Amino acid sequence: MLLGDLVEGTRKRQLRLRLRVKLMRMISIGLATEAMRILSLLESARKQLLRRADRDPASFIFHVDATYKLTQVGYPVIVVGLSDRARRFHLLGIFIVSQQKEEQHTEVLVSLRNIFAVITVLRVRYVMGDADAAQWNAVDSVFGLDCEYTFLMCYFHVAKKVFEKTRSLIQARASQVMEDIHDLHFTPDEEAFHSKLVEVQERWAKSNELSEFSMYFSKVWLNEQCFYTPTGFATTNNPYETYNAAIKRDVTLRRKLKVGALIPQLLTLCRSEGVTARPFATVCEPDARLVRRVRAMVRTNLLSVDTSSRCSIAFLLSDFTPDQPYIVRVVSRQSPGAFDETRHRTLEDLPISSQLNKLTANMDTRGMPTTGWAVSCRTR
Repeated sequence: MLLGDLVEGTRKRQLRLRLRVKLMRMISIGLATEAMRILSLLESARKQLLRRADRDPASFIFHVDATYKLTQVGYPVIVVGLSDRARRFHLLGIFIVSQQKEEQHTEVLVSLRNIFAVITVLRVRYVMGDADAAQWNAVDSVFGLDCEYTFLMCYFHVAKKVFEKTRSLIQARASQVMEDIHDLHFTPDEEAFHSKLVEVQERWAKSNELSEFSMYFSKVWLNEQCFYTPTGFATTNNPYETYNAAIKRDVTLRRKLKVGALIPQLLTLCRSEGVTARPFATVCEPDARLVRRVRAMVRTNLLSVDTSSRCSIAFLLSDFTPDQPYIVRVVSRQSPGAFDETRHRTLEDLPISSQLNKLTANMDTRGMPTTGWAVSCRTR
């Protein structure tokens, strides 16, 4: 055991030495921008960060995207990490690049994979990104050869682009389109998605105003894997965006730093991430907002358990399957609205930490049977 640790420590020290030599050589010949790309690897090679990806590829989503407004010269900072089934973000590496082209994304992913080869083989099953073609091509060139992965499109980017496309429509049509997109997003499985898609496309085909939009949606978005996120995983880049917001709040203090001043701050961040014990969820867990919302709805009698089904003939005659005793019927009711004069819109009459947007809140009751949703107490 001691010999294994010694060998591993020697390999890591050799790796760090090679990276530092390469870094100094780049700086000496004036390739400062190229040198920035490997700065984060000096700390990403920490064993604790590398171990985060040493697990079943189907147990996480691989996130890669760029954040801005960290440097005075406007260099993008690419943050790479994983999200688990509790939608928590786990950092793998941070890269400063000069541009956001396919070449830069490819070099970042190749460098990251080479670093991980010291400890484990970095394999991915699900990759989430935005609508950037350069990013998609880089992921495909690096992971496409030996990984059977699914590229998940961030739903927020889909909704944003669709919303921009509906600005030329009248308000009623635009609202209907956004509701249809939301319904497609919340379908429970692929079969339900395709069934709902046929219904939506037939409705759009009956409207002359939506014929052009329907062609656009089919051509641009139906070829993406944006509706196939496994249960419990993130459907947007929210874990990534939340982490980026924390970097701007805690690391740069919402200031744009010089590159020389930003690098030590990012190295400190990587060190702290390497020693922070954060559990990696492998089973579905409700997030804090959902828990707060359920408690608030129970207090206001908007969420309750319906017991009328227990008086049915099947229940009295004991004609039920073994799973039925663990099934409860939960009835959800729409929250009354309260007009917010500051924001000039109607919001749910719930604590602000429990509120959802209108389209998402409507999913609580849309399609609900009269006796309520069937909820199993055995599974989540």
